[in-house]
Amino acid sequence: MAEFTWRGIGYDAGVDYAPDFPSRPVWRPDDVRRDLRAIHEDLHANSVLITATETERLIEAGAMAREVGLEVWLQPRLFEARPQTVVANLAEVAGRAEELRSAYGRVALNVGCELTLSARGLMPGPSFAVRGMLLPWLAPLLPLANLRLRRLLGELARVARGRFAGPLSYGAGEWERVDWSMFDMVGLDLYRTAGNAWRFADDVRAHVRRGKPVVAFEFGCCAYAGAAENASQAFGVLRQRGGEWRVPPRLVRDESVQARYLAELLDVFAEAGVAGVFVWGFSEPVLTRSHEPGRDLDLASYGIVAVEPGDGPEQWTPKLAFHTVAERYGEGT
Repeated sequence: MAEFTWRGIGYDAGVDYAPDFPSRPVWRPDDVRRDLRAIHEDLHANSVLITATETERLIEAGAMAREVGLEVWLQPRLFEARPQTVVANLAEVAGRAEELRSAYGRVALNVGCELTLSARGLMPGPSFAVRGMLLPWLAPLLPLANLRLRRLLGELARVARGRFAGPLSYGAGEWERVDWSMFDMVGLDLYRTAGNAWRFADDVRAHVRRGKPVVAFEFGCCAYAGAAENASQAFGVLRQRGGEWRVPPRLVRDESVQARYLAELLDVFAEAGVAGVFVWGFSEPVLTRSHEPGRDLDLASYGIVAVEPGDGPEQWTPKLAFHTVAERYGEGT
């Protein structure tokens, strides 16, 4: 099987998915630097996809990643922003990313993630979560949504090219139809579920056959029994009750589910000739581990490490998937 040019992982530097749901509530540079060093030295990754809502966090984490030896992809993530705001934000990010690239080299820019869901105005629905839940019923509207998406991506690519001289891509959902001629690489979010498993490998091979390098910017699974069948929505077990986030007490932790899922997808991608892979993700700090049924929020996390609760410096424990990915990535060093 072919080796990957980019052996990577997604790193959440702080994404505001909703006003009451920041993924990294506290910014501790020492924690971030330690995580990135572990990604390079222990996970044996050579690349990282850094995601953040705030430009400062995106750039600061990018600099740290380069300092520990990781190649960097930067991806700004704004949620519930109108297209014009997304474009204006990317203009700032692209300029700062070029400064980072000029200083360190080996920096690339991913202009966004699944914008038909994360941005307002491309698909019906009052929020990212609602748009995602409605997606199976919105098939008749997808041609219009994709037309809007291509127009927005054209503007984003134009703005980025004017400010950033490095490689450019985008993280597309399975339902999105992108004109990849404006990007250097085909960027895909690739989740195998019970509904698409029969064609998943064929779909990946079809993208590769088009000739442009393909990068799997996002793929992953949670660590509970049954998560793999609904991997793209496995976080949906998370619910807010009485002002607190909970998961169903009936969920059974099974870290082998996550580890096996990642191993199998890495095999599919290698066989197909995918150029780069970025497991989603390293950690989701707001979703902490607990031994109390219903409060083990890590079950809704795609992280390959489990974050422990506490107010001090972040502590985490590798899951089985961490070791699975580390062994696989180590073979490519």
